[in-house]
Amino acid sequence: MADDSDKTRIKGAPAAQSESPGGDETRIAARGGDEQRRLTAQKKARELEQRLAAISRKKNAAANTRVQPRRPVADETRIKPRAEATDSALGDVDSTQVQARPRPVANNSAAGDDKTVFKPATPPLDGDAGGAPTTLNELAASTPTSGGRVPIDLSQYRGQELLKNRFVFEKVLGAGGMGVVYKAKDLLKVEAQDRDPYVAIKVLSDEFKSHPEAFIALQRESRKTQRIAHPNIVNVHDFDRDGDNVFMTMEFLDGKPLDKLISQYRSTGLLEEDAWKILEGICAALIYAHKQSIIHSDFKPGNIFVTSAGGAKVFDFGIARAVAKAERLEESPDDRTVFDAGNLGALTPAYASLEMLEGETPDVRDDIYALGCIAYEMFTGEHPFSRVHADEAMRNKMKPKRIPNIAKRQWKVIEKALAFKREDRIESVEEFWRQLTHKRSGGVLFSAAAALVVVLTSFLVYQNYFAPQDSNFSEDEIRSEVERKFFIEQNQKDLAELLNDLEFSPSWEKRLWQAHENLAKLLGAEDPWLGEQRLRIYQAHLAKIEALIVEEGFIRAREILANTARYTEQTEALAALAKKIDAAATAVAQRIEEEKRRRDLAAKEKQKSDAVAKATKQKNEAFDVAMNTVNKQLQCRSTMNIRDIDIAVSKLRSLNPTRYRRAEADIVVKLAACIRSIGRSFPERAEEFKKRALRIFPANATVARIKIEPKDPCDLSLAGLGARGNRAICRDVLKSEGKTLGRGPALVVIPAKGSLKAFAIGKYEITVEDFNKFCAGGSSCEPVSASDDKLPLTGADIARVEQYLNWLSRKSKRQYRLPTKAEWMYAARANSAKIDPNRNCLLESRGIKKGGVLIKATTGQQNPWGLVNHLGNARELVIDGGAYAAVGGSYKTAIEECVVTKNARHDGRGDALTGFRLLRELEQTE
Repeated sequence: MADDSDKTRIKGAPAAQSESPGGDETRIAARGGDEQRRLTAQKKARELEQRLAAISRKKNAAANTRVQPRRPVADETRIKPRAEATDSALGDVDSTQVQARPRPVANNSAAGDDKTVFKPATPPLDGDAGGAPTTLNELAASTPTSGGRVPIDLSQYRGQELLKNRFVFEKVLGAGGMGVVYKAKDLLKVEAQDRDPYVAIKVLSDEFKSHPEAFIALQRESRKTQRIAHPNIVNVHDFDRDGDNVFMTMEFLDGKPLDKLISQYRSTGLLEEDAWKILEGICAALIYAHKQSIIHSDFKPGNIFVTSAGGAKVFDFGIARAVAKAERLEESPDDRTVFDAGNLGALTPAYASLEMLEGETPDVRDDIYALGCIAYEMFTGEHPFSRVHADEAMRNKMKPKRIPNIAKRQWKVIEKALAFKREDRIESVEEFWRQLTHKRSGGVLFSAAAALVVVLTSFLVYQNYFAPQDSNFSEDEIRSEVERKFFIEQNQKDLAELLNDLEFSPSWEKRLWQAHENLAKLLGAEDPWLGEQRLRIYQAHLAKIEALIVEEGFIRAREILANTARYTEQTEALAALAKKIDAAATAVAQRIEEEKRRRDLAAKEKQKSDAVAKATKQKNEAFDVAMNTVNKQLQCRSTMNIRDIDIAVSKLRSLNPTRYRRAEADIVVKLAACIRSIGRSFPERAEEFKKRALRIFPANATVARIKIEPKDPCDLSLAGLGARGNRAICRDVLKSEGKTLGRGPALVVIPAKGSLKAFAIGKYEITVEDFNKFCAGGSSCEPVSASDDKLPLTGADIARVEQYLNWLSRKSKRQYRLPTKAEWMYAARANSAKIDPNRNCLLESRGIKKGGVLIKATTGQQNPWGLVNHLGNARELVIDGGAYAAVGGSYKTAIEECVVTKNARHDGRGDALTGFRLLRELEQTE
């Protein structure tokens, strides 16, 4: 895992780093400001003061002692110098450091001749000597307990198989066309008391091993990858064979691939701080690999792993060019690695440069094109060319949109990396990173600090090499002069910034006066430049006062006028301006008084008008109260108080018959609409409301025509949401002769696509419990017995299945049937290539077994639309043209064949492997 030490710092990164406490030099200094430059300048000044003090102490010591004593030859108290840097991923080894614990030497380690690395006293466990133990039981008997090794407690592993007498498999991480990936425990690490004994092991499939060219190339490239040990490159430990098994051991990581993170933040891009940190790590990996003459050639987000600590790890260096075919379970066809068996070349078109697509020799700048695409995606969440291949994007003259949240110069760097032609791109990743993180000079303040360094450096050279020893030249005087120039420039810069941003706030006035006073002391009050600035300040204050007079801000105008007097001796002009402020304030006060008088008069007139209106209102007040009661009940919520409506209507009729007749039609229309609305969710309640409404409005045609239509529980608004919990699942109410029998099977709604209309389909396979409800409802069938009634129903022939579906249709007043093959495959895919790696299909490998028996229909991972156990468990009966087919594989289907496209003809007779999942048609609305 990459840490935050200096080892991870990219050599091409600029020197300007954050000076924040903690000194984190791995942090990217892509942006800076005046505050940062001010802190840097102050630090430089402090360092120079310390150097001056050191020179003074050195000269005083020389005056007292002419000859320095020689240093002892063997000074044991000194800290030894660091060892020379090697190509080891361990970096510089400080021989004074205390080694916390020994580490085992991994096969083909990049550690080189690092003498501090612990080597085991006994031979490794994976030797090929004849008669080596093959199981943990035999290994326990043959493991020595002397020679400095700590014996392993093997009782917890007894009976499990070993790979190379060393690796114990714990669980499957994934399976694909290249093989199966396991999480395994390395017993050599356990013996060495390593806190993290886990590795990832990919056992290659027979299909891959049958391709000799790919096998040889993969072995050669994995060996090469072992030599590029780096904190930001995933460590490939070994590529080995154990009998007929060919496998790779790799570093086991905790986190997720970058392509998953980008997909998670597709609409906004990654958090800026995270994006910069990841970009720093992958640039470091590429810079290091390119210096070893290794080009990735298949650089993409899927080959970058982001650890839980936020660090970036690049993998498949060189291995991409040896892969014989793409992983079968890649999520996006655009991200699939394309393989040419003729030259063992590999690339991913969306991230491949124009030259790679044209088959040219790989070059560093091909990786830079991919790096530009990845950086763009991290900041925006989108591919710069919408995943269009480079050759087509160039033909269409496509240009990426500007990244909004980075500086213009940084955008130019990324844009240059995305150039279609190789010669137009940045030459190296090191230069890409340097330009991306380079900061411009910091203006006057930075110049002052630089001048301070130059002047003082010149002084130190002069003092040490050319100045006469009896000179009376004062170092304190030189330092004071340099500091004086520095503070003059600092206050001049502050004054200029304040005049460019005219706030006129109290704090602004205070800082402006302080800068003026400091410059008056340093330059003298009569300095011409300072006089020009006072005139600017005076004129700015006058302009602000005039604006405040227009805006009627007289209090602020008087405050600013008081501050203006400090910068001028024109007292008569200021006095005239004060009178102008007073005159304007008096005029405004008079206008306000006149407006108040007019408002008072208008208020009296309004009181008279209100009295008349109040008298009129009192005549209709009782009517309005009753009408409000009716309107409140007709807001059409889930219920209403029909009795209150009856009482209020009776009052309206008695209080003002004429006004009531004008309002009655509107009341009836709203009441009818409300009853229909309630009926869609609560039909029984709506029927009762209709009966009461006919009593209030006898023989009213509008009320009599109210039609109550219950709402379909499988509404189209649920389409595609079946994986979001119980609220996204629908069930039909089953009734017989007005009595409720219960609810039908759980359904999820599938959205329409093309010629396929939207439909509802069973979330689970039909279970023994579901079918026995049908038998218990008076049907001529015997209940099915099973060890668990939650198991899928198997063994039912097509006649019995059709009887069950017809019974559901009658009792629910909905149309149930078997899905067609096209409908089933569409619902099973759910617009996603991801499938459950733990599906109930047949797998037996390294002590891990799956399949072989039925499991509960509710057990398993749901797909994005909510279907469970659609692959494996019981294969499912569907309509295929004029015949039937069994799809999805069963608990006896090999896991690599247990996919959506798995299907077989079926004669409709019941068997132990076949069940079914029902489909319910929806009412289609225009």
